[in-house]
Amino acid sequence: MATAVALSPLPLTPGAVSAAATPSQNSAVTPAPATRTLDAVDPTAANNPGGLDTNGACFPGCRGADQLLAYTPAYGKPSTQTNPYGTEVVVEKGRVTAIGGNNRAIPADGLVLSGHGTASKWLGDHAVVGAAVTLDGRELTLTIDGLTRVIAAEAAQKDARSRITTERAACTDFPETSATRNLTQADTLIARARRQYDAGQEESAAQTAGQALTLARTAADQSRESRPVEGRGVWVRPTETTPEAIAATADRIKQAGFNIVFLETVWQGYTIYPSKAARAAGIEDQRPGMKGFDPLKAWIEAAHARGLELHAWTHTFFVGADSAENPGPGPILRAHPDWAAVEREDVGVAGPRPSSQEKGYYFVDPAIPAARQYIASVFQELMNDYAIDGLHLDYIRYPVSLPYDAGFSYSDASRAAFQREHGADPYTLTEQSPLWPVWNAWRERNVTSFVEQIRDLQERTKPHIALSAAVFADPVDGVKKKFQNWAAWVDAGSMDFLTGMSFGTSADSVAHDTDVMRRRVGDVPLYTATYGPFHGSDPGLIGDQLRAVNDANSDGTALFAYNQLTDEQATSLSNGVYRDSATAPHAAPEAATRALALHLGRRVAEATGRCVTTADAAPVRGRLAAAATLLKLGRPDATAAAARLIDSASEQAQAWETHGNDAFRNTITRDLGMAQRWLHTPGS
Repeated sequence: MATAVALSPLPLTPGAVSAAATPSQNSAVTPAPATRTLDAVDPTAANNPGGLDTNGACFPGCRGADQLLAYTPAYGKPSTQTNPYGTEVVVEKGRVTAIGGNNRAIPADGLVLSGHGTASKWLGDHAVVGAAVTLDGRELTLTIDGLTRVIAAEAAQKDARSRITTERAACTDFPETSATRNLTQADTLIARARRQYDAGQEESAAQTAGQALTLARTAADQSRESRPVEGRGVWVRPTETTPEAIAATADRIKQAGFNIVFLETVWQGYTIYPSKAARAAGIEDQRPGMKGFDPLKAWIEAAHARGLELHAWTHTFFVGADSAENPGPGPILRAHPDWAAVEREDVGVAGPRPSSQEKGYYFVDPAIPAARQYIASVFQELMNDYAIDGLHLDYIRYPVSLPYDAGFSYSDASRAAFQREHGADPYTLTEQSPLWPVWNAWRERNVTSFVEQIRDLQERTKPHIALSAAVFADPVDGVKKKFQNWAAWVDAGSMDFLTGMSFGTSADSVAHDTDVMRRRVGDVPLYTATYGPFHGSDPGLIGDQLRAVNDANSDGTALFAYNQLTDEQATSLSNGVYRDSATAPHAAPEAATRALALHLGRRVAEATGRCVTTADAAPVRGRLAAAATLLKLGRPDATAAAARLIDSASEQAQAWETHGNDAFRNTITRDLGMAQRWLHTPGS
């Protein structure tokens, strides 16, 4: 994300953080050189005060907010030491050789450019593989020239060849013939581009290399695994104002390979549809610019016509943001200012005030019964009046409540309620007070009890739809800073699935977050949210992140956000990780498991003799086939028997002798682990 505290799908101005500005290496137009002054080279506490925290110690890598830095071999460390929240560019022999991630190794013959926040976006807008890099003191210049595209194509060629070789050896299910053909054509074009460049025909070389780059990237994408049973979500801010425009957007989403749309239905305090519940509460009943039209109805029709699930994405306690479009606290707090969450430092200040840690964001107080009831009435209206497939809770938490003076909520209502229950005004408490843990638990309970209230409402109103939430990946951090105890929600059976938000810019970072969540979330489906479109990430990096999430035992993925999804990124998804259509498992675990069992049985059969012996493959194939047959019956006893067969197949696959080639076994056991979770999910 753009800042360290904005840790939830943000209320964006659509397109404001678009990756579309990233220079295209296929374009025949050469952009002007991009220049920027670095904040520091080889940062230290002495030469980069902007990289220090409030205690005077360096942030990781001594990289501060919105800074652009360079790390050279003189830095004295093997890597930059930065945290996952930024973007890094590797430069070798004066040319960009790699983009993305953090804590990059520093090359002996080059440097690493590292950006956070706005500087990260600047790198995303101007850095491409093959660009020429010059550094004069702290003055950085990036130049795209005729050779840039040739170098980029050669790098993509090398990457594609390596991937095809690796995935072939791992018996990965991918269109090998097509991928190999595209790579062969890229080889021919790259050789031609080199000849053209050497002959001084730079424009022709650039055009030829651009064609080769497209082919090589397509080959690399095609080599990626595409799972037929997994969640594939995307968050969408609706900007369309006609059914035809909505249909066109839904077509693009379907073509990219998604199967779940999280449609921003309640945001910044407004509903996108005409809301009777809002009108009854004296609140503006529809978002300005959408009146006279019901986008939600049209979106549901368009999604369902294309086999997409439509989940209403709702900003639960976040109700307004200072922006050019809608300045001030938003319609809910304009009508009911007494519902506002109050930051400790704002006690006694008249009127709603935004969070100091989440700049410009206004929240209602989760402890105020009238505010809770209004939000619940909107959710009930959604479930009663619209054929949604799910209700997706975002900002289901307090505002960021650290440090101490930034704590929420010290509204008159919260203070009075806590004092009635515990005999003390929480405003008088310090972190050393005996009642401080009680105050924290009280706030946590306000959020969890609301989740329980909505779960009860959903089960009574629309038991067949899914209740889900966007949550912070680290369960300890979520409770400590925002009183969001999602672990308690899954333990209580209040969630049908979770989208765990992983904000890192590398494959390793999102895999780590997925692993942390998987260990705690149990058998509840987990679709890890990654932020490649928002960050403007290279399409290949997005694919690497999604594969890393899968290998860390997710049940699917979700991307933030459609409004920043470029055509290159969408094409990469449809050629690669989302190539084959997929069924999301949360709605029908038994059917999902049956489909996966049939798929895995076919994969084992095709790999027999190459990646698994006949003796090892036969019993696993037999159990998968038998499990699929039982699951087709739809009886509880048959499902239980199928679960035992899946468990046995997993044990046998884990014992396969691989003679050093573990990749195929690991993939099969990973997916059998998904099947085991789905059959053990309550209600399956």
